[in-house]
This record gives sequence, structure tokens and C-alpha cells, in this order.
Amino acid sequence: MTVVSVREVTPHIGKEKLVEGRMRRAEAIIAKHGAHTRMYKTVVGQGVGDYLLFSMYESFSSATKSFQSFSADTDMTALMEERSASPSADIKGPDVYRIAYGKPSNPPKSLLVQRMYHISRKNQGSAIELAPELDELMKGRDVNVGFAVPIATADHEMLTVVYGFNSMDHYGEVLDSMVEDKKFIAIVEKANSFGSIKSSRVILKI
Repeated sequence: MTVVSVREVTPHIGKEKLVEGRMRRAEAIIAKHGAHTRMYKTVVGQGVGDYLLFSMYESFSSATKSFQSFSADTDMTALMEERSASPSADIKGPDVYRIAYGKPSNPPKSLLVQRMYHISRKNQGSAIELAPELDELMKGRDVNVGFAVPIATADHEMLTVVYGFNSMDHYGEVLDSMVEDKKFIAIVEKANSFGSIKSSRVILKI
């Protein structure tokens, strides 16, 4: 099992470099307390310009222990005081998800596509049953697939499907092949019977 904590940060105008520097400091502190961390920036779709900090754990107990530990770290306290004295961004989260299918790639993929679906709780299981078929289809294109469900978020009637690509060029090449792939279209049509896509974004590792 993989538990993922997500912090989404929207920089104030002109504060992008300051925000990125502070997030890298936060990432190092969180990683010191047992998390596997990754930072991305949204380049296409919902929230362009936003930064995302992912903290990943093998269990909920390890996640909660890490959270308590890094929250009490004097370096984190100093960083939060600095942010309070000189705000540079709006922060959403941490939101918590469980990866219901798949696992984060190692090493991390350079580009991720996240597609967020509105799906009622009763239909989430049926939608996740499509994951192996989609995964098998995408393996031939060297694309990782993951399905994530909410644990502690504002919206619990959702499902996030994540595709991992090697580069922007790789993403474009795969898109060209996917739009006419009958098997992929059939999977999408099945997914549409359980819910509807609400937003999507392309994020690049930084």
C-alpha cells in the first residue's frame, strides 16, 4: 500500500522563486523524517503555475508518525514562522490519498498526467476494476498507471487516474497513438458509465 500526502501551492505574483526555495526546504525536512518526497510544477491544465509536493509512505501509521515528527522539527517551525512573517503563496493541503492500484515509479517519471473523475463512492470499486486492463494497454507505451482514492480531502466522491511519462515528447507521442486506439477508447467509455471527468493537468518534475 502507498499513502500519499499532497500539498498544492499557488505562488503570489513575483514570488515563484521564493516559493520554490521554501518548498525545497520543506521537502528536505519532510524527507528527513521518513517520507519519500517528490516535487512537481503544473504546466498544462488545472492550476497552471502551481507547485505540488508529494510525500509518500508505506502505511498510515508511518505517515502519521512522520507528520508528528517533522511538525515538531525546529527547522520546520522556523520555516513556518518565516512564511507567516512574509507570505508568498496560498497553500492547499495536506490532502491524503491511498493508491488503490499501481505504485509510484522508481526512479520518478519526469511528467505526470492527472485526470480527476467525479465518481460516487459506490462506483469507485467498479472503476478501479478497469485499472489492470488500462495498465496492460499502457505498458507497451512505457507509461505507468495509478489509481488514487481520497482519504482526507474536501471531495470524497472522486478518483484520480495518474499516467507517468518519460518526457514531454514521450507524452505527445503516446497521445497521438491513444486518441485512435480502439481498446483505449473502449476503456474510457466504460469509465464514463461510472462517473465523469472533471479536471486534468500535466505536471513536470522539478
